[in-house]
Amino acid sequence: MTDAVAKPVPGQSNMMDTLRRSYGLIQSLAVLALLVIVLSYLSPRFMTWINISNLMAQMSVILIVAAGMTVVMIAGELDISVGAVVALTSTTAAYLMVNYGITAGLVAGILIGPAFGILNGFIVTQFKIPSFIVTLGTSMMARSLAFVVTGGMVIAGVPAEFKIIGQGKLLDVLGVTDPGAFEYLNIPLPFLIAILVYALVWVLLTRTAFGKKVYAVGANSTVAMLSGIRVARVKIACMMIVGLTASLAGLLLLSRVGASQADSGRGLEFEVIAAVVIGGTSLYGGQGNVLRTIIGVVIIVLIRNFLNLSRIDIFWQDFATGVIIITAVLLDALQKYIASRR
Repeated sequence: MTDAVAKPVPGQSNMMDTLRRSYGLIQSLAVLALLVIVLSYLSPRFMTWINISNLMAQMSVILIVAAGMTVVMIAGELDISVGAVVALTSTTAAYLMVNYGITAGLVAGILIGPAFGILNGFIVTQFKIPSFIVTLGTSMMARSLAFVVTGGMVIAGVPAEFKIIGQGKLLDVLGVTDPGAFEYLNIPLPFLIAILVYALVWVLLTRTAFGKKVYAVGANSTVAMLSGIRVARVKIACMMIVGLTASLAGLLLLSRVGASQADSGRGLEFEVIAAVVIGGTSLYGGQGNVLRTIIGVVIIVLIRNFLNLSRIDIFWQDFATGVIIITAVLLDALQKYIASRR
């Protein structure tokens, strides 16, 4: 007499998968809520609308780049050239806008990131060189070109029409001069643009065949290739996407500040990677959620904001960011180890 085999209850497997996916999101939200409570207690100015509005505008650049970085890291690669690409985009667009008009600056600026993405992706896939090394080299190239464009000087005089994108707010653009009780709806335009980018990336990763290929390539590129997926094309496309988000961020930064210099965006890549890892994307690829990346970015920005409000020496702020990066990497390694032991 054979033992009876327990059959899964219809729908039980899907429900368990949903719970597992939701657990990580709930965990991240809980950490964020705890952080907000602690920072609100330590700094009375933290929860004021003026501070929150400023934070929305400030985090927009890192938010947009982090969206593209999530795609690349899910595919199992890294791009540490994004900070330099942001600087090159910003400086090139500023130079062209001042001398040849907004259209020339926008077109050139938006093409820089994808061009570097194609270069990075081609070298990584065709010559089998680690993306960290390749993007380190292209980062130096982009930063050098940014200094060539500016001559080491600040480029100012960006057209006022372009600065509205980075400095405007929703109700101001809609013509509401006295928001009154609707003040909390006066959200900075850069933040709205960042949310739109996340919506597009979320659809790309979860509702398209390309998104499934990205996860498959990151989980196991050999298996993905044997399944008929063109791994090289997927990785190059991912590199182009993160390059595009870096260009968008560079244009947004230029619009918000109204001027540009070659040294802008320095260190941005490490904050972005830390935020993406804190958001649950694995450094080993094949795992990640772009919506959780938002939480990771917010956590990074909130800690920096608290250090500013507390008037802590700026040199210690980089130390704090380094601790966050190391902690995020260790947590990712721990999760990988636990998963391998199951």
